[in-house]
Amino acid sequence: MNVMFKFLLPALILSCSLIANGQSRNMDDNSGNAFAGNNQNQKKGADGKKDSIKFILKEFEMLDDLTRVSEVKVDTSVRDFHIYHPAFKNSVSVQTLGNLGNAYQSGEFFQRRSPENDFLFLLNYSDYGSWPGGIKFYNTTKPYTLLTYGQWFSNKPKGETALKILHTQNINKAINFGFYFNSYGSQGKYLNQESKDRSVGFFSSGNFDRYDFWISFGKNRFENQENGGLPNPTDIENPDIKPENISVWLTDVKSINNSLFGTLTHQFKMGSWKEMKDTIRKEIYEQFIPRVALTHVLNVQKSTRLFTEAEPNPSYDYADDRGTIFYYGKDHKPFINGTTGSSADPATIDRAGKTLISNRFVLKFMEAPDRKYTFGKQIFISNDLVNNYFPQEEMAKDSVGADQIPLGLTQSHSYSNTFIGGSAYRTDGRFWNWTVTGKSYIQGRNALDYDLSGLVEKPVRGKKDTSFVRIFAKMASRTPDYFYEHYYSNHFKWENSFDKIYTLRMGATLDKPGWRLKASVNYAIVNKFVYFNESALPEQAKSEFSVASAIVNKDFKFGGLHIRNWVVLQHTTTDKYLALPPLSIRNSTYYENTYAKVLFFQIGLDTRYETAWYADQYSPATGMFYRQSLEKIGDYPWIDAFVNLKLKRTIFYVKYTNLATQFVKGGYFTTPTYPAPISTFGFGVSWSFYN
Repeated sequence: MNVMFKFLLPALILSCSLIANGQSRNMDDNSGNAFAGNNQNQKKGADGKKDSIKFILKEFEMLDDLTRVSEVKVDTSVRDFHIYHPAFKNSVSVQTLGNLGNAYQSGEFFQRRSPENDFLFLLNYSDYGSWPGGIKFYNTTKPYTLLTYGQWFSNKPKGETALKILHTQNINKAINFGFYFNSYGSQGKYLNQESKDRSVGFFSSGNFDRYDFWISFGKNRFENQENGGLPNPTDIENPDIKPENISVWLTDVKSINNSLFGTLTHQFKMGSWKEMKDTIRKEIYEQFIPRVALTHVLNVQKSTRLFTEAEPNPSYDYADDRGTIFYYGKDHKPFINGTTGSSADPATIDRAGKTLISNRFVLKFMEAPDRKYTFGKQIFISNDLVNNYFPQEEMAKDSVGADQIPLGLTQSHSYSNTFIGGSAYRTDGRFWNWTVTGKSYIQGRNALDYDLSGLVEKPVRGKKDTSFVRIFAKMASRTPDYFYEHYYSNHFKWENSFDKIYTLRMGATLDKPGWRLKASVNYAIVNKFVYFNESALPEQAKSEFSVASAIVNKDFKFGGLHIRNWVVLQHTTTDKYLALPPLSIRNSTYYENTYAKVLFFQIGLDTRYETAWYADQYSPATGMFYRQSLEKIGDYPWIDAFVNLKLKRTIFYVKYTNLATQFVKGGYFTTPTYPAPISTFGFGVSWSFYN
């Protein structure tokens, strides 16, 4: 990103903030009530008078495959602000390639995403980007802008940087719009691991008496060099070799992953006007109460992956008995092109992609805020049109009829799916809230697939706080992703016919804020599991297995001293198909206080640890993690020192990462043969504006 852009974009956002001062209105599709939020102190305007408009910001997310909206709490906490890697915000254990922006995989089974309608080759970048189901919508009384910037000096001259920009404002009481820009970039401490990840998007929503809409557009681009790891992992223990001079497997190898999407959810509501009483203002007013809605959801996605390399089978010359070792194997013959190329004219050009056009039509019966016993219901029918493509296997003919290498040519396969289903939900109950959802595929490639799920949340009110007990269960039978069964490229090809994958998941969570305790247990039975085997090829498990986990998050507070703890226990009945760290721990110990009544601060240590385990290896050619049983990682303390500061609307952190490299020799691998950078200094800052 050039310097001009860094200055112009924030300036443009702040200019847009002056366009309108929007008023608030509830975007909840159920009640239609005018909302009330956390009021901030009123400010004086230029004329010395108090601003009559209080700042209220509401945040919403789409549920049930973009068919209904729910309010979520706006996160303004300073806690964990120093954790800049997005994957570590969701998981205690994470496999990375040692650099921000490169592929990663959660070490927690119940945190891993399944492909379903996503593009398989993008799953290992999901937390770096924005996606249709994760877009947040807003309603605000004043234009709101959030700028976040981070810089880490893991290498010179560029270091690692992160920039996040969010702007949203209301045009009037009914309509809101906004846009975002997120960027992660790093040259990497080791050779050939530069990353440039970008996501940009626009969103808008409108809430009227009889019509609502939510619309979003987004684009993600993940451009990464692939170095294949270290041929001599013990080099990191040699003090005479600088990290940037350590040999890596691959040179002139790059993967570029793109995703473009657009979504539209809109609905026409039918209901009646009812006389309501405002007990605070002592006024009587009329409110439209929606009873039934006709909803349409359109979701269009286009995702692509490009893998290029100059040398189709690189090698490394060992000084010992091993001699010359080839990365893809001594006898490997590329399927498309085995002739050495260059960075400008690569030997390998593997292109794959997926296009999805989904239409869903929903008949919705809403929860009624004026009725004591009520719950929402909806039934739907949906159709997905899917097109997949990847390199062409057959030789093509040139102008004179001779065979030519099918470099860059693609074969395309299209199919459709039609499914029906429904859900029932209670979201406004004081006694309990619950959701039940089911769908069944009646036509297409996924015919006879089904999903059934249920969630119950029970508030338990005590004298000092309200605890929550949540129980969930999900049963599904699903056809494996298309790319598990069909693929062709320069280094890998497969043609499979897998059985349906059957999964049964259940779990329970206790959330007791008064005790600063959150504990959960999860259990899953998986049959016909599909994974990448030790040859980095998709394979279907020959036996059923189960996975269990227990997670405890307990905080202790002694005055200004906080000791926050996470313990994750995992067990699987097989390690052939699935490997997990048996024990993962995180501890965050810090002291917090307020200096001079205005500067809030936290200072402490953040520590992570996991027991040794046979973590998956990584394949740059497919971008997938695959099983291996030769090398363990883990049994290493990851220690970060941090200071978090908050002054009014500004949050700042200073951090020194991976302190253990100062006193522990080697061992800091995040994936087999992929080490993390040695101890690194960094800082970050976040500003919010709502004038």
